[in-house]
Amino acid sequence: MNLKALLSLFRVDAGNPALVLAQTHAFTKQIPLLYIILIANTGFVAATHYATAPFWLTVLAPLGFALLTTIRLIGWWKMRLTQPTVQQAAQRLRSTVMLSAGLGVTFTFWALAIYPYGDAFAKAHVIVYMALTMIACVFCLMHLRAAAFVLVFAVVIPSAVFMAIQSDLVLGAIGANLALVIAVMLFILNTHSRDFATMVEQKHHLEQVNHETRRLSEDNQKLANMDSLTGLPNRRSFIAEIEKHVAAVPGAGFALGIVDLDGFKAVNDLYGHGKGDALLVEASRRMATIAEKGIVFARLGGDEFGIIASAETDLAAFGRTLCEILRQPYELDDVTAEVTSSCGFAEYAEDCSTTKELFEHADYALYEAKSKAGGNTVIFSTTHRDDLRRVHEIDQALRNSDLDRELALVYQPIVNTRTGAVVSFEALARWRNNALGSISPAAFIASAEKSSLINRITITLLKKLLNEMALWPEHIGASFNLSARTLASPDAMLQIANLIHQCSIEPGRLEFEVTETALMIDFEASLRALNLLRNIGARVALDDFGIGYSSLSYVHHLPLDKIKIDRKFIGDMTQNRKASSVVKTVIDLCDNLGLACVAEGVETLEQSDALAEKGCHLAQGYYFGKPMPARDVFQVLDRQKRRAKPSRA
Repeated sequence: MNLKALLSLFRVDAGNPALVLAQTHAFTKQIPLLYIILIANTGFVAATHYATAPFWLTVLAPLGFALLTTIRLIGWWKMRLTQPTVQQAAQRLRSTVMLSAGLGVTFTFWALAIYPYGDAFAKAHVIVYMALTMIACVFCLMHLRAAAFVLVFAVVIPSAVFMAIQSDLVLGAIGANLALVIAVMLFILNTHSRDFATMVEQKHHLEQVNHETRRLSEDNQKLANMDSLTGLPNRRSFIAEIEKHVAAVPGAGFALGIVDLDGFKAVNDLYGHGKGDALLVEASRRMATIAEKGIVFARLGGDEFGIIASAETDLAAFGRTLCEILRQPYELDDVTAEVTSSCGFAEYAEDCSTTKELFEHADYALYEAKSKAGGNTVIFSTTHRDDLRRVHEIDQALRNSDLDRELALVYQPIVNTRTGAVVSFEALARWRNNALGSISPAAFIASAEKSSLINRITITLLKKLLNEMALWPEHIGASFNLSARTLASPDAMLQIANLIHQCSIEPGRLEFEVTETALMIDFEASLRALNLLRNIGARVALDDFGIGYSSLSYVHHLPLDKIKIDRKFIGDMTQNRKASSVVKTVIDLCDNLGLACVAEGVETLEQSDALAEKGCHLAQGYYFGKPMPARDVFQVLDRQKRRAKPSRA
């Protein structure tokens, strides 16, 4: 062993913080015991020598020792209640090493000083005192090798010298015996010290592993329950919180809300996902600013957010505030985007007491809010409950009915206002169910669009249309409406393409109408579907133009043949200057893009004349004809044919 390694036996390893703290913690229990042994054993020796030794050796010196050790005992005892820093602990251990040397030398010389004053038994007591006290103190210091080694050498060297100069065989034998025991103790102590350091290191490593495991577990918990983009609770966490509220009722009531950003899809498609994500983050930040006590927001997915509101929340007022802050423009670097929001609430009640029912009611309220052109809040009511029950009845009837027999088409004429001739018809769906009777298209189409049933309805009605058109004059066309779900379904679009290919109808006579809203749900899928229709020779019209999320950029890129002006603008055109301007703008847009323009909802001669003045000569509405069954189409076309024949002289 070199000198450096030897000196390391007498140093505190301050470079190992975990070991330093562990040694200090062990000493808070062991050092007080060491001092108690010192005080007690010293007192016993002083008592046996009280009658023979000087007063200062039997009283004053032990009292001084007792005072010093008691102060240290109290100091170590108090450390049990505190958590020292590594620096404080290391300093405490260093002072213990130095004090071990000092106390070892002091108590040894005291014992040797009192040794001559006793008889043989008293002298034996001193030898036993020195041996047993040292062994006990070494065991108390075993976790700090440096202190134990210093103590041994501070006691053994003076004792060995003392016993050597006594020229007594018994003392020599006792000294040799003590030396052997001390040597074995030092070996065992050194081994224990290494094992203790290894154990502390392994424990520290295990704690680090456990800490990292807990951290990863917490991170996983956050990932499992938090939306990584917005930092809001995610759908999983939101549902769990709703279920807690449901389980806690009766108690405090609450409401579940669903918020949808109207127009987000257009922003995302037009400016990219980066801008879309930035908009969602900003929307979440705005929500957080009004998340008062009792309000919890969560991101459910896409542009849909969830709300948990306490019973004390004024839902109508809160919904207005929410829609207002979400309506404000979004500054996304070099882009300014605007969206509106719709909000639906469902309150916990006896007939709405499960998570599934709450979501269903809130979703229906959201649907009602969105049907009002966005920016509205709807609270689920008893009227909505009746409507929802009706929706369920319709949905079940659609699934279980013979749609081929029960579905039918009616046709509304589209007229050239310059000639008065019918140029085509718009095919409109009708459904009469055996159990429910006649059901409005708005009701059953809306229900079917929530599932793949709409594709089944679309194919059934298209077959009927193609069969009817085969009997019409070849110059008469027909327009047919496609839903967002159908546009997004490659299978449905392929079925439509196959039907057109297999029928005898010239594809150019068919015109497929799509709404702006349907296009914006999945613009890329819609664009592929429209290109497919154009490629097989069919025509495409953009329906309800002006009331959705239209953009000139989209209109420019769509494979359109026609734009249909929504009836809302036509109805207001003759009384509202802004509506009239919108109509004129759309007509001019169509003219510039080389597209046909059709006005919907024309009900008066005044409206028809106004449209003609603005340059629109294709129109449909009650003024020209109501939707009619297929048999009446032939009567209309026959009358038109007779009018077109020149009269005989």
